[in-house]
Parts: sequence; C-alpha cells; structure tokens
Amino acid sequence: MSIFRMIWLAAIVIAVGTQIVMLSLQVSALRRYGHRSFWFLGVGTFCVVVYAIIYAVPFFVTLGKNALATLLVVGIAFALIGVIFGVWGTASLFRRFGELHRASIVVNGDAA
Repeated sequence: MSIFRMIWLAAIVIAVGTQIVMLSLQVSALRRYGHRSFWFLGVGTFCVVVYAIIYAVPFFVTLGKNALATLLVVGIAFALIGVIFGVWGTASLFRRFGELHRASIVVNGDAA
C-alpha cells in the first residue's frame, strides 16, 4: 500500500470519526433540549458521514469510469445536502442563542 493511499485512508477515518462524535453530541443535545437546530445539525452531519464513506469506496473497490462517476455525483449530492442542513442548523442555533441572551439581559438587567 502506497503512503498516499494510507494518508488518504487515515484522513477519511479521522473525518468520519470526528463526524460520528459530533453526531452523537448533536443527538444528545436534541434529546436534552429538543431544539430543532440540533435536528438540522444532525441531518447535516449524517449526510457528511455518508459522503465520506462514499468517497472511501474507491479505496476498497475498483470501479469502472461510469460507476465511479455516478458514485462521486451521489457523494457530492450528500455533501451538498449536508452543507445546507449544517448551515441551516448553525444559523438556527445562533438565532436561539441570541434570543436566550436577550432574555437573560431582561431578567438580569446587565449585558454580558
């Protein structure tokens, strides 16, 4: 196995591992707080995990040009959906944080 293939595989494993940890944190937060932003973030993270796994497939299986092109297009679709839901979830989370911050100012009478 070439050093480049090993580095590529290591990068995919690290990315998928990180995303699985993030997904578990998001699911835990969704259960605890029930805010929709965690649902959006979870969907986005799940799609990115699928994208990374799809991009790892050529490492294990030799595919023809058409099959590889189709696989990569499907991977890009998951990545795009993941980005959309990730940005949407992040914006929703920031919006909710702002609402809570403004409410705390009213209750406490001071700005943080």
